[in-house]
Amino acid sequence: MTVQPKNPGDNRLAEALPYLIIAGASLIFASNHIIARYLEGIIPPMGFVFWRMVIGAAVLMPFAAPGLLAHRHLIRKHWKLFALMGLLFVPLGNGGIYAAYTYTTALNGGVVSAAQPVITVLLSALLFRDLINGKQGIGILIAATGVLAIIARGDPATILALQFNIGDLMMLAATGAVALHNVLVRKVPSEINIPQLLVIIQLFGLVVATPLYIIETVYVRPVPFTGQTVIALLWVGIIVTAVAVGLTNAAIRKLGANKASISNYMRVLFTAVLAILLLGETFEGFHLFGLVAVVGGVYLMTRGRSVPAK
Repeated sequence: MTVQPKNPGDNRLAEALPYLIIAGASLIFASNHIIARYLEGIIPPMGFVFWRMVIGAAVLMPFAAPGLLAHRHLIRKHWKLFALMGLLFVPLGNGGIYAAYTYTTALNGGVVSAAQPVITVLLSALLFRDLINGKQGIGILIAATGVLAIIARGDPATILALQFNIGDLMMLAATGAVALHNVLVRKVPSEINIPQLLVIIQLFGLVVATPLYIIETVYVRPVPFTGQTVIALLWVGIIVTAVAVGLTNAAIRKLGANKASISNYMRVLFTAVLAILLLGETFEGFHLFGLVAVVGGVYLMTRGRSVPAK
């Protein structure tokens, strides 16, 4: 019996596919940043994240429901993990991102959020003893310098005087929450597929986000349901939450959180381009410095060992 040799092109395609997936997801995530900035707080942050998750869960539920029922005992066994991931991803991560755009620009938010790969590597090393080699260490320092340049608007005196833009700091905190969520994906049992995982995280996150949304509606302001806001909510609920997050989680399971986190500097590039083309934002010199530093630093950071999720 003759065994046909494998086509080398098939192997290259298989290796490239996860990176193509996260590139597509990055473009979609960039649109999320642009929409949040374009609306400029028209939709309050908890209202934004509440309806985004409700819509996303509703779209995915028909595909996930049979598996959720079959794995109900497994879900109950790991409920603390899912509760933590839901808290990190929904109110702290995405809610924080929408709140940050009340105070900062799409360019700044996109570049500051590019610190996520660095945070991911640090958390992976802390929680799972993933190695950080010399290149990664240098990359972390370079990328951190780029983020600080954006936060300080290119003025070192701002750092020294601690005169940070609150929106940039909120974005950095939200980015850290999402990074920790991504690192924890490896702890999810392999029996739970991506649509099921998304619905579980959304539902657990809504347990915390719902009372916050009610408080926001009563004491701050409700979500205005206009043609513009409904279209925005449908886009972030279906395309961003159901499609882009699903693609990202699939890439994380294939590549590991460290390697998959390169999607964040792809998102920075897409966000910068879209912000200039669609929002008319000005690209300053400190944006260029920060962008080059973050991209270069993250590239070095991704050259280390990565452990795929089990």
